[in-house]
Amino acid sequence: MFVTKKLVYLQMQKTGSTHVTKVLKQHTRGKAKERHEQLEDYEAYKDRLIVSSVRNPWDWYVSLWAFGCGGSGGFHKYLIHTPWSEIRHAQKHGGMGAAAGALARSAARIGRRPDWKALYADASNEANFRTWLKLVLGEEGRHIQKEGYATSDVKAVIGFKTYRFLALTTAYDKWNNRGRKARTYEELLRFADEHTITKRVLRMETLNGDIFDMLQSVGSKVTLEDIESIGKTNISVHRKYDTYYDDETYKLVAERDRFIIERYGYKMF
Repeated sequence: MFVTKKLVYLQMQKTGSTHVTKVLKQHTRGKAKERHEQLEDYEAYKDRLIVSSVRNPWDWYVSLWAFGCGGSGGFHKYLIHTPWSEIRHAQKHGGMGAAAGALARSAARIGRRPDWKALYADASNEANFRTWLKLVLGEEGRHIQKEGYATSDVKAVIGFKTYRFLALTTAYDKWNNRGRKARTYEELLRFADEHTITKRVLRMETLNGDIFDMLQSVGSKVTLEDIESIGKTNISVHRKYDTYYDDETYKLVAERDRFIIERYGYKMF
């Protein structure tokens, strides 16, 4: 995250967050903290403008996958190193007992794990993307331990990107005690309405303009030209995202990431 006296920017992966942070470093007096971390002490910052960012989910998944095809990203690293990444995650967050449980679950699934490495072999391969997406958003994805997804009840309601987004943009303690335990979409909507902490969300599709408006609102003298002069980084190399989808995978994102699509008015095209 990036913190100034007037705003807090919560970095959401693959939404231009590195670009936003570069702009903030150059045009505000603030400091960067841990990347992509939740705001655990909301009470200490609630008087500031809390901001995060979002992206069209259909585009988002293609970008996440293609970034992994280039050998980059924590999600790619997690998947290709399963089951060891699951065991390490369990040990880090739950101790040796949790690690032993993860090891037992992994042993029970020997021979049934996807070849994630093969699915990340070629960023131009539509079939690989579709197979990867159906795994991530399907039953196999319910086993993803990263960030507590597999141990949540809400995994039955939302996809992994929406899970990450809500974990970052809602009150930390409320998310862990209530949000993760939502069992229906209606329950999740009520939770988000009550406990969202972001007052502004930057859209990847209009990012520089949204950054400009955000900085203007906290009194910055930055110009749009200043922002546009700072080049984007961590860009995934792939074709236009809609070419990767067929009807089945299109509907899968529409269902599993319905929250972001409806709340921020996204469409496929």
